[in-house]
Amino acid sequence: MNIGIDIRALSPVKRSGVGNYVFHAIEHLISNDQNNQYYLFSSGWRASDYLPVELSADNIHHVHYKTSNKLFNLRLLLNIAPKIDKLFPVKLDLFWLPNINFLNLSKNLPMILTVHDLSFLHSKHFYSLKRKWWHTLINVRRLVDRANKIIAVSDNTKRDIMRFFTVAEDKVKVIYPGASVKQMDKVKADKLLAKHNLPAKFYLFLGTLEPRKNIAAIIKAFDKYHQEYPDTYLVLVGNKGWVYQKLLRSIKKRTYIKYLGFIPSPIKDALYFSSQGLIWPSFYEGFGFPPLEATFHGRPVITSYKTSLPEIMRSQALYVDPYNSAEIYQLLKSLREDKDLLANIKNSSQGFFMPVWSKQVKKIIKLFEECV
Repeated sequence: MNIGIDIRALSPVKRSGVGNYVFHAIEHLISNDQNNQYYLFSSGWRASDYLPVELSADNIHHVHYKTSNKLFNLRLLLNIAPKIDKLFPVKLDLFWLPNINFLNLSKNLPMILTVHDLSFLHSKHFYSLKRKWWHTLINVRRLVDRANKIIAVSDNTKRDIMRFFTVAEDKVKVIYPGASVKQMDKVKADKLLAKHNLPAKFYLFLGTLEPRKNIAAIIKAFDKYHQEYPDTYLVLVGNKGWVYQKLLRSIKKRTYIKYLGFIPSPIKDALYFSSQGLIWPSFYEGFGFPPLEATFHGRPVITSYKTSLPEIMRSQALYVDPYNSAEIYQLLKSLREDKDLLANIKNSSQGFFMPVWSKQVKKIIKLFEECV
């Protein structure tokens, strides 16, 4: 088959969680499927920005439409851009849109859509006006209706799809993304983190700075915790998202918080390994990689009992009400004082649930075959 894949989420600057999903999915399609031909579509001024050298293989072909991305989205919105599949050098049998985005395809071309979350419908109040307009203009309902099959990254996301749209249940297939983590040791971690001048003891938050991540509750809990245990700090890692200006001002006022901004994967693994644990009390998640990644490195995870997180983390996390920062503080205190609790968490992390890409991508390939 000739399969088109939209790779516009492979940001040329700082790849997000969705961008990592696209990258690792294609990476494992390469290693698990030599039968199909994959045509990767991007737009923008420079083609080289969107296709990392790691995604090279005999059955991988790059199709780039040289234009301003904003202008291209506007033309797609107004239906005056060429059909995306008509830009390909071959007739496609299937097109995969691995994240919600502007799209215009020929009518009869089978299409698969991946939905990571519907937080913009479930929790609109966490979004800026600009972000709300972006999702409105994309017209997610039209994408859902257009898709022949939909991949939901969790049962929680599937429930949300069924809640917000009229969709046959068998149209939506739950396929967890795979986690991408690497083993770490102290020598390697210390070397990778040397230039960041981090304190000996720190808890970690990793994710985009945006209201949905509930970082304000982490800071409120840590204000109290740091007073009692001034040797322990808070390290925040992630891109600046939206409605983050007040949060940054709050961070700058506190000497016990270190904000590192965006961090690439090898350093990310070193941070998990070197931390006291991960604090992740998000209000809403479609899946959530950081809790799984922290657990892989044997670190305790404090997270929310909301949406997909209990589904993904099961009995492996310490759960809090995201609206109650006092619960975060109490768990931090328990982890400090109860050595048995910490030991049990480290021991139980040996056999925890971890979806891996080599298995998950085979489910995606099977769905490709079912859709044609």
